[in-house]
Amino acid sequence: MSSLQISQGTFRLSDTKTLKIDHLSVAAGESWAFVGSNGSGKSALARALAGDLTLLSGQRESHFSRVTRLSFEQLQKLVSDEWQRNNTDLLSPGEEDTGRTTAEIIQDEVKDPARCARLAEQFGISALLDRRFKYLSTGETRKTLLCQALMTDPQLLILDEPFDGSRRQLPPAAGCPAGRPAQRWHHPGAGAQPLR
Repeated sequence: MSSLQISQGTFRLSDTKTLKIDHLSVAAGESWAFVGSNGSGKSALARALAGDLTLLSGQRESHFSRVTRLSFEQLQKLVSDEWQRNNTDLLSPGEEDTGRTTAEIIQDEVKDPARCARLAEQFGISALLDRRFKYLSTGETRKTLLCQALMTDPQLLILDEPFDGSRRQLPPAAGCPAGRPAQRWHHPGAGAQPLR
């Protein structure tokens, strides 16, 4: 069974800041939600879980072979890159200067039109598949990125506030795979809530 364990972990955030995690264990099939105020370390925790931070001391052991982290920063970069494509000569042969469609963004890494259509339907963006990605609303772009992340069938999916800006109610499967409630975890300044 796949799992991720961090024990006595100290992770480098910057030259002067670190993130300390005494113990955290995540197993396949579990759903977690970490909540806290701005600046409480939720995004840093997401980066530590994904293996994107340097471990200074302690242990981080992951048996998940496919880990995907989705963040607002990634969304901003993708939108910026799409607008940049039209303002430079980065266009691929045969590509119009109106940018890539939502379906093309979703299938950026994994080309599977049927899976793309199923995910788009699940997240209520089927009508947007032929629309240019750069013209979508913030909520629509977040749903698009979530579909893109799910195309890779990750064993561990780490969502760093991906639903901010989503006006429409997301389907139950978006928040809690297999209908399982999130596990509870408590840390000073942060907490966990069931994903329901």
